[in-house]
Amino acid sequence: MELLDSINGPEDLKALTAAQMPLLAKEIRDFLIDSVSRTGGHLGPNLGVVELTIALHRVFDSPRDTIVFDTGHQTYVHKLLTGRRDDFTNLRKKGGLSGYQSRAESEHDVVENSHASTALSWADGIAIARRLQGQHDRYTVAVIGDGALTGGMAWEAINNISADKDLPLVIVVNDNERSYAPTTGGLADHLATLRMTRGYERFLDWGKNTLARTPVVGSAMYETLHGMKKGLKDIVAPQGMFEDLGLKYLGPVDGHDEEALESALRMARAFGGPVLVHVITQKGRGYAPARENEADRFHAVGVINPETGLPFNEGGRIWTDEFSDEMCEIGERRPDVVALTAAMMIPVGLDRFAARFPDRVFDVGIAEQHALTMASGLAFAGLHPVVAVYATFLNRAFDQLLMDAGLHTAGVTVVLDRAGVTGTDGASHNGMWD
Repeated sequence: MELLDSINGPEDLKALTAAQMPLLAKEIRDFLIDSVSRTGGHLGPNLGVVELTIALHRVFDSPRDTIVFDTGHQTYVHKLLTGRRDDFTNLRKKGGLSGYQSRAESEHDVVENSHASTALSWADGIAIARRLQGQHDRYTVAVIGDGALTGGMAWEAINNISADKDLPLVIVVNDNERSYAPTTGGLADHLATLRMTRGYERFLDWGKNTLARTPVVGSAMYETLHGMKKGLKDIVAPQGMFEDLGLKYLGPVDGHDEEALESALRMARAFGGPVLVHVITQKGRGYAPARENEADRFHAVGVINPETGLPFNEGGRIWTDEFSDEMCEIGERRPDVVALTAAMMIPVGLDRFAARFPDRVFDVGIAEQHALTMASGLAFAGLHPVVAVYATFLNRAFDQLLMDAGLHTAGVTVVLDRAGVTGTDGASHNGMWD
């Protein structure tokens, strides 16, 4: 791994030529497959963001420029490019490398909460602070997945960001159609429309070639290329949701074409206001076992055989398995029982219930607040809802638990997975408030 071994920070990455990027991307994927298969971790998400992370660190100047990664499970490539390659042998172990971002590890890591949908609010605050302090040559970038955009907090941030027309903030939407599993809801349908609209492939090729021939990028070129003229907007993004909200929209961009990504990011950086760059990626890219796994594309794996993707140790039954069995049994006896989760169908064990009773299960996306209040409504109307989430994520819905379910004595059952001390996922995932 000649190229990867030469990188100890973003400055080394910038010293490489554009022609070397495909080989570097391959070396990074080979490293991740070999390393994460030994330790376990979030493999699929990181295989999908290799070219995107390379482009981010070649265009922006971290840590002077701030790159905020939402959630953080997709930051292994970021860690590799910021000098932490040798620490991967102890990934997610005591005293070793965190599975998420960690300020204690690197000045390049900013947000370590590992809870989804917060990056845009962080970035909004950072960008405003830079502007107020006259630091106009420091850029702020937020990288957020399409799954995290199902969280209401992200849209609260967009509401503010879009109204600040001079805020130098770049939002990168990493659209792989998935959070843990396939992303659900109206937003997912809209992003699918952007991906599938007639002319999309032709647009990607045309956009790449045009960008490559453009030595100077400015507002006029931006508007010409990316939907501000009605004809092109109708071809590529007929609904125009992001632009209707007031954000300049750039994309869709092929998330595995590093050259096109660099060009798009340089254009977004030069614009001078809030810009959304829509990047299409493949979770599990370059690893056949992950791509063939329809359930979650190897979102998170234990120790596996890197050749086959099969686990070396199947392990015994866990409490999640017991809950899964019990829900199916109750579902057979109680037609009034319904289940809700927040983008965690497989991790909390509701996938079997969903297969057996598809009309009685609701994945609301990363929206725990909505899940609790929706469950209260279901209970009021005569059903018995069971809300299953990770304990750490119930924190986000305390008000709804108290004021909607509790105050109204709603017949809602809340089941918390990963309660108490959880270990490998770090401080942010411990069930502190159980």
